[in-house]
Amino acid sequence: MDNLFDCSRKTDPHQNIDSAKRLNIPDFCDMKQFEQMLKDWASSTGLATVAVGSDGEYVSSCYNFTDFCYKYTRNSPEGLRRCKACDRKGAGTYLCHAGLVDFAAPITLDDGTVVGNIVGGQVLPEQPDENRFRNTARVLGIDEEAYITALHKVNIRSREEIRASAALLANIINLFVRMSYAAQKNMASLSERARIISSLGRIYFCDYYIDLLRDRYFELDTTEHLHAFAGESGTASATIRKACCLFAAPSYVDALQAFTDLSTLKERIGHRPNIAFEFISRNSLWCKALFIAVERDAAGSATHVIYALQYIQEEKEKELETQEALKRSAQEANQANQAKSEFLSRMSHDIRTPLNGIIGMTYLTQRMDLPQAAKDNLAKIDTSSRFLLSLINDVLDMTKAESGTVELHPEPYPSDEFKAYIDAVIAPLCRERSQTFIYEPGCVLRDLVPLFDKLRINQVIFNLLSNAVKYTPEGGTICYRVNETLLPENRIAMHVEVIDNGIGMSPGFQKVLFEPFTQEDRDDNSKNRGTGLGLAIAKKLVTLMGGTISVKSEPGKGSSFLLDFVLNSVPAAQASSSGSGKTDPADADAALLSKHILLCEDHPLNQEIAEALLRAKGMTVVIADDGQAGCDIFRKSLSGYFDCILMDIRMPVMNGYQAADAIRSMDRPDAGSVPIIAMTADAFSDDIEKCLKAGMNGHIAKPVDPGKLYAALAGVLKH
Repeated sequence: MDNLFDCSRKTDPHQNIDSAKRLNIPDFCDMKQFEQMLKDWASSTGLATVAVGSDGEYVSSCYNFTDFCYKYTRNSPEGLRRCKACDRKGAGTYLCHAGLVDFAAPITLDDGTVVGNIVGGQVLPEQPDENRFRNTARVLGIDEEAYITALHKVNIRSREEIRASAALLANIINLFVRMSYAAQKNMASLSERARIISSLGRIYFCDYYIDLLRDRYFELDTTEHLHAFAGESGTASATIRKACCLFAAPSYVDALQAFTDLSTLKERIGHRPNIAFEFISRNSLWCKALFIAVERDAAGSATHVIYALQYIQEEKEKELETQEALKRSAQEANQANQAKSEFLSRMSHDIRTPLNGIIGMTYLTQRMDLPQAAKDNLAKIDTSSRFLLSLINDVLDMTKAESGTVELHPEPYPSDEFKAYIDAVIAPLCRERSQTFIYEPGCVLRDLVPLFDKLRINQVIFNLLSNAVKYTPEGGTICYRVNETLLPENRIAMHVEVIDNGIGMSPGFQKVLFEPFTQEDRDDNSKNRGTGLGLAIAKKLVTLMGGTISVKSEPGKGSSFLLDFVLNSVPAAQASSSGSGKTDPADADAALLSKHILLCEDHPLNQEIAEALLRAKGMTVVIADDGQAGCDIFRKSLSGYFDCILMDIRMPVMNGYQAADAIRSMDRPDAGSVPIIAMTADAFSDDIEKCLKAGMNGHIAKPVDPGKLYAALAGVLKH
């Protein structure tokens, strides 16, 4: 014999099977049919066979076993042990321990998982050597003569016959086992699908599977009413369209039909997993219609979907309750904001009114011939009052920035005009402290002019530069540096640096310096203390303008503030043609000389200050103590006598808004053309807007800045 039949060389085909995951043939096969196939094969081939499970135990009866094997060899305890060992370990065709030729073929699933073995054979390949078998009988304790007699009854078969017969049985059994296992998996899948559909049924009261390519639907689960209407299958588009009319409330039919239009569904669902639509049914309940993509083609378009309907009345009621609660919260927040705004407006008005007296009388008194000590005291009063005014303005600016009510008005801002502003407001501050101020326009685009809100960018840069002056010792250096880069579509990337070699800031303070009311604890003189709002306002304004602001600083070495903006622009020629709109001081004085002004103001001190300021420029002033008096004076005057009206807002009898409206409504030639400028302590942006809507031409906030008053009057009187 060659070594093909040496079973000692074979490996255990079950050794790689994880017992925790072991599959047992009886668990998924019809064993009656399994046994019948083994029996029929054994009868037709004359060979013995038995099936062994993945655990090494027999799972079938023994068929066509010889007396030599079954009656004698396996009847011996040692012989049975050896037979089972060969049955478990055998592979291919091999000599069993007793000397007969056996075969073993694995039973596998489609994925190669071994679930058992088919073993059998029990034939001789040639005439036996009796001495060898007698020796085996003695070892196993079997009667030698009976053993040899049974041996001679064993069939002799060629190796090829055994292999062919074994291959036939293995193919039949493997086919049966694999089909049985697949069937069981399909049943499990169907059972799982049934559980899924049942679960969906608890959420959706109807589910249909729709083939978009064939325009066919198949019922998965639904109500008796819808089943009676639609049946188990049918043409999808037509049936769904009819169902919309029957199921949806009339006001939702068109929208639901548009949502369920299968001709556009592929485009609407796209690559999304699902799309949904909420509507009210005919029984006045909120529902949700849902398309869920199940299968897609190679291009990713949905080809098969599930259409489901769900009652969402409870969820919708909660949603509506939440929306109503949010609406109430928003209303309460608006009311709180309105109350806050009204409080700040009143506070601003009530503080600005006496401030107007302080600043105005200080301004007038400073122009008198007084001893130097008195002038020094007046200068200190003016400085303190203006600091108080800046505090009020900062609080108002911070409030507007936090509420998002700051409006930007971008306009061309040429670099020369900006430099003139910087020279006017910063250079004098530096000279007072013997500091060096450097203006470095790096790469500036001369052909384009950026669009900025001049007021707000001036406010930001002034805050940074004035801080630099304040916190840089005498003799120090302050630098303003700007670089511009051209972007596509004539947009400008602007990088600004404000640098000083002053006292610097600690790392801890740099983390919070843009938060309101934050100031670094220092031992320096308290005269450097501000409101703690300037940088917070600057940060919010820069953000509002779409820019960024950051800082680099080191104690004792100075600070650098870095700003970056991306701005729209206009050609330089267009910006220059628009003009700056400023009035030369000499021209302004000429425009004001001999003009007649109607001053509507109820506060005696404010009357005195305004009259003095106006008469100082050669104007004639007529005073009205309230809005009604102002209307009466204007009505009785000759047409064109008054060149301008200065109107306070909060006055008795008739307020400024009512007075302006009454004047504009008068039947006289100059009623619609006479300039009316509000001069009031109501300084909010809303107040300015109200003034313009009431027919006024401008707004001057109290405390009155004489320069701004003269400029505003000159601006309207020139036209």
